[in-house]
Amino acid sequence: MKQTLLVFSALLLSTFYSCNGGGGEQASTEPKLLSSFPPKAVTDTMHFELPESEEEATRTTFDTIPNALFFASLDTAWLREIEHVADSAEATVGGLGRYTLNDNFDACLVEIRWSWYRHQSLLLYDKQRHAFTNRVTVAEWYGGEGGQVLTGSWLLDVDGDGQKDLVRREIEHWLFMQEDGGSRDSIAEAATLLLLGNGQFVASPAANSADLVKLFPIKSRWE
Repeated sequence: MKQTLLVFSALLLSTFYSCNGGGGEQASTEPKLLSSFPPKAVTDTMHFELPESEEEATRTTFDTIPNALFFASLDTAWLREIEHVADSAEATVGGLGRYTLNDNFDACLVEIRWSWYRHQSLLLYDKQRHAFTNRVTVAEWYGGEGGQVLTGSWLLDVDGDGQKDLVRREIEHWLFMQEDGGSRDSIAEAATLLLLGNGQFVASPAANSADLVKLFPIKSRWE
């Protein structure tokens, strides 16, 4: 009788742990996508900018991430934000690196290529929750004959609180056709300061875009 009770207790205990994550083993399982990003050293200041020429871009190699894995692993709302380049059928996706931001978060740099469009995002990974919590564009080059958008970013501690912040720079170019048959270029530059907090990079309303444009240059393709 005593042996029967011990067996029954063991079965109940096993069922309890199975229903509650197996004593923590299941809860600590990392998402499969994370292994696509090789660990790399983080520096005080990191600059993300895409190569200017197609030849330079193709020289940047990475291990390709299967589209089925990448597009199924991320929040669909994040993907809608970059649907102009994130084509699940034809885009090529690769993991460039995984960087430690602090004890709680890593940042994974992903590149997406589709036609001549180029895009890089940082994916924030919560090491306690074992989940990706945010996607933010850090570099991009896309558009058509009438206009293009160039994006680059700087990752560093801007406000001196010991946390990495993100300064994202954008240059937009438009080509206006004039009545005499000529054309006129229009260029607008902007910058946004994004602060890390609660598993996200959030734009700071107090930052001055004009000052950031001067302090954090990216190479324009329209001189």
